[in-house]
Amino acid sequence: MKNKSRYLEDLKTLIEEGEVDLRIIDTLNILNSKKYYYTTSSCAGRLILIELEEIGGKKESKFIFKSHEQVDYKDIWNAISEYRGNKMLFLLINSPIIHVVSRDLESAKKLIDVSKGSGFKYSSVYSLGEKIIVEIKSTEKMDVPVVKDGKVYPNKEYVAMLVEMGNILLDRIRKKIEILNENLRYIE
Repeated sequence: MKNKSRYLEDLKTLIEEGEVDLRIIDTLNILNSKKYYYTTSSCAGRLILIELEEIGGKKESKFIFKSHEQVDYKDIWNAISEYRGNKMLFLLINSPIIHVVSRDLESAKKLIDVSKGSGFKYSSVYSLGEKIIVEIKSTEKMDVPVVKDGKVYPNKEYVAMLVEMGNILLDRIRKKIEILNENLRYIE
């Protein structure tokens, strides 16, 4: 736990600069207030339009649109229909993800149990290297190609349906984070 104070200072700076998703700040504060844990990275879940050079080529990607809150399909449709690039454009829903350093395997197991009990079913030990890192992750996900070779494939009604489904997933994420926060308050 020797690096905890450095990570907390970095997090404080990132929050002040508006670089941390508002929805996840309470979760981070709860975890970081615990003796045996500290967070290293996080995302509260989001809806994004992302430009990709190739499938799986995230390093060369570019965000066209990003929101951690529910969106109006018109904003997504406008971004898709106005896109003039020649790369692939995907509409994604990313689930929340939080990386937490745990003091030991027993602490990691407690955190995983609480996380899974709160609906974060993909939570597991992420690393057993120099630090024991738990990845708290949920199941909400959607990856849909919408533009390829300059051609827009979905119509307006299909995008409206995708965004409606995405908004449902974002609301589900919000509720799961609230449950996680409540359950984390009781962990040592």
